[in-house]
Amino acid sequence: MEIDTLICQIGDLEEAIRRHINTHRYQVDLLQDSSNWNQICSSLDVIGDTIYAIGSYEVSEFPKDSGLKYIYTYGLLQSLFLQQDALRHLSEAFDIQLSPSPILMEIRGIRNASIGHPTKQNQKGTRFHNYISRVSMSKHGFDLLRHSEHRSFDMINVDIQAMVGKQLAEVILGYTEIANRLAEADKMHKDRFKESRLRDVFPSAMGYFFEKIGQGIWAHSSGDREFGQANPRMLKETYENFQCAMEERNELGEYTKFDLDQYFHAIERVEGYLSGNSESMEEPDARIYWSYLRNEHEAFAKIAEEIDEQYQK
Repeated sequence: MEIDTLICQIGDLEEAIRRHINTHRYQVDLLQDSSNWNQICSSLDVIGDTIYAIGSYEVSEFPKDSGLKYIYTYGLLQSLFLQQDALRHLSEAFDIQLSPSPILMEIRGIRNASIGHPTKQNQKGTRFHNYISRVSMSKHGFDLLRHSEHRSFDMINVDIQAMVGKQLAEVILGYTEIANRLAEADKMHKDRFKESRLRDVFPSAMGYFFEKIGQGIWAHSSGDREFGQANPRMLKETYENFQCAMEERNELGEYTKFDLDQYFHAIERVEGYLSGNSESMEEPDARIYWSYLRNEHEAFAKIAEEIDEQYQK
């Protein structure tokens, strides 16, 4: 498969993982462990950065200058090494065990022999001394000469293009495993609340609540005002249930929590006016709060419907 096709697949999988961790209901829990959160973010960034490096290597002309040939070769092999570590650390952060495949271990071994520990490499009880053949260096690879005390020179032809393709395919497998696990966790969370809609927290009598509150504010007798007093309490109870349901789903974001606090304040102000406990409140003030409560309710109902729609998918 072409390198650019593999890179596009990795980009799609990365986006799926980023969507998951940036979804409020999961981000709330992840942020409780700042070290683990930073490991996730760092790992995703490093994988993305190394993809950029590989992509640029793929489309760029290989330099003619000998020094730059080494820079390009060293950089490409180190990118593969960092990418492997980042994938392993990403899975670790999600408590997913990804065992390194023989393909990745072979690539890692070539990197170590070529640019990691070339001058004195101990491998399975044998010491190697390694050399990159300068005259063999090209965009497609190079010859690695190896010498040990037990035998003379060995020569390994390092096919960089093949290595890159194999590693990207392995990254896709690892990313797919992580993305699938996160998608399954998301499905389990949604299934838990699928039959309990947020919108149902608001009873059909909400309009009645607002109507009776308004009648209490416009009341011409103490009896009418007393009759209206019960409705702010019922409105407050309804919104307390709504807040609890949002918290249970981990859907109560910072902005929604601020808006709810404002809403509860408005309820308390209206309740104080109707009970006669708020000397600073006059009827025009109460009307303004009542209008705010009635209009803002539609915004909260819309939030509930949007979340319900996500959970029904």
